[in-house]
Amino acid sequence: HNLNPWTDMEKCIFLDRFLQHPKDFRKIASFFKNKSTHDCIAFYYNSKQTVPYKRALKEHQLRKKRRGTSWEATIQAAISVGSVVTAGTSIEKPLQFSLPSNDYTFHTRHFHPMRREIFDSLVDCDAEHSAFNSSE
Repeated sequence: HNLNPWTDMEKCIFLDRFLQHPKDFRKIASFFKNKSTHDCIAFYYNSKQTVPYKRALKEHQLRKKRRGTSWEATIQAAISVGSVVTAGTSIEKPLQFSLPSNDYTFHTRHFHPMRREIFDSLVDCDAEHSAFNSSE
């Protein structure tokens, strides 16, 4: 039973490395100290319903070849792993992607089908909100 949840920071790194090394999960895992190749494969398949990896990758590859300017799927993917996206400073850098402020944020946990019991002991500002919604 592996209680090794992905922090938002780790998810952001995963997405970034995935765009650099598509589906090379062994290579992606090498950038983490506490995630195995298997963890990376499992995270990809658990999160691909909510993170548009394929579309973001296609945009990334077209931008690299200077054939595309779309960021739509990339922005959606970045937000769904907890990254903060703001306006950039120039035409060359139209967007600014920021990492979460620390490595202990789990704001995106509702996006991915992860083990909820890990979080049941955590009390946060979402708790009242989600309890309210589930009683409907």
